[in-house]
Amino acid sequence: MGQQRSILIVDDDVDASQMVKMILEKTGLYAVSICNRGGEAFEIIQNTRPELVLLDIMMPDADGTDIADRIQKDKSLVFTKIVFMTSLVSQNEVSHQSVIGGHPFIAKPISGEALLQRVKGLFEIGR
Repeated sequence: MGQQRSILIVDDDVDASQMVKMILEKTGLYAVSICNRGGEAFEIIQNTRPELVLLDIMMPDADGTDIADRIQKDKSLVFTKIVFMTSLVSQNEVSHQSVIGGHPFIAKPISGEALLQRVKGLFEIGR
């Protein structure tokens, strides 16, 4: 097996973060870290340079779309992919072409199958 892909989960919901981490790590394909404080997320992203950030949109101390904008403007993070996680949209409203601010998203509550499909698809596209 090749090297694990690095993923950072940024979500103020500790239980949801742990669940997503468990689902992804169970595959053996991903090395997953968690940041539960949106205000610290950008600094962590700059320091760790994950290949993918799973980013909650609404957090008490940060706006996910602002963090995404900062990632996009940082030339050293040009290869970092972003997927929003949001409860603003239901599973029924999601299609594979669904994007928020130019980034794909996953509706909350997160389905393990949808999560794995979305993440796997992103890494296959990026090869």
